[in-house]
Amino acid sequence: MKIKLTPELSYMIGLWRKIRSSEGLGVIGNKDLLEIFSLESLKNELSSSDKFVSEEEKIYFYHTAYRKFFQQIEKEQLQRFKYLNEYAANYLAGLFDAVGYVDEKGIVSLEKTNRQDEMMLLRLGFGTRKRGDRLILERPLIFLAFIKDYVKLTKDHKVFSYVKSKQ
Repeated sequence: MKIKLTPELSYMIGLWRKIRSSEGLGVIGNKDLLEIFSLESLKNELSSSDKFVSEEEKIYFYHTAYRKFFQQIEKEQLQRFKYLNEYAANYLAGLFDAVGYVDEKGIVSLEKTNRQDEMMLLRLGFGTRKRGDRLILERPLIFLAFIKDYVKLTKDHKVFSYVKSKQ
């Protein structure tokens, strides 16, 4: 089975990357995150509904080929997502849905990031700075405008309404 990276799979990999479950291919999080992961998995035909295992704050399924593919894309993150295109936008939208925050002052940040994430964002033109364990985006409106069409969990957030009105 040859798996090809698509923008939709890029979103799934971004979502999975920081909140993955230890079993199978899945995520840990709140009800909304679990629902998005399961719906996207079904839509992209990664699994069937009867294959999902759901626990309190975790949902996963077993598929060795997709798990290896997700891990391979994670290793190749800097090469795979180096252009401002639909693949990078979906990947960053998934990452933002998983660990992104907009606080009451409008500061946009990502948690659980590493040096590789920081380098990828910098190469894409999104300057960042570290504050504790968070990566703060220096030009948040440009970043949010880039991912606004692809976020699924946070698309109703008031800041996305603001970004859309500015365009």
